[in-house]
Amino acid sequence: MLARHKVGELKRLVAGADVFSRQSDGTTIAAQYAKHGMTLRAANMDRVNGWAEILQGLGDPDAGIAPKLFIHQRCKRLVETLPMLQHDPNRPEDVLKVDADEDGSGGDDAADALRYLVATKSRAVTQRKLRGL
Repeated sequence: MLARHKVGELKRLVAGADVFSRQSDGTTIAAQYAKHGMTLRAANMDRVNGWAEILQGLGDPDAGIAPKLFIHQRCKRLVETLPMLQHDPNRPEDVLKVDADEDGSGGDDAADALRYLVATKSRAVTQRKLRGL
């Protein structure tokens, strides 16, 4: 997939805590990825601040706050998932956790992946001058 999109190397790979948990044979999924040269970093699991950062990134047009987070239409699962999210009735500042069914349908995995990315992203800002445009 990286070659198809002409991406040479991923700078950061983040994953949830379960990837670093020991399995029955003593290994981790992260170790299996490492054998293939892919080093995984533990995602920031702070749900409340992660969702707050996503909300902030989406902006508020009514208040004149432009968005800083844009989601491409090809992120179909994420585009379908985000409008379905609900506040957790026991913790209103959080989003209600919804697991996928046995067939892998539904759930909030795509939204959680976005939250991991946003909450774990590097804080360094780089600027490049584009040429030829």
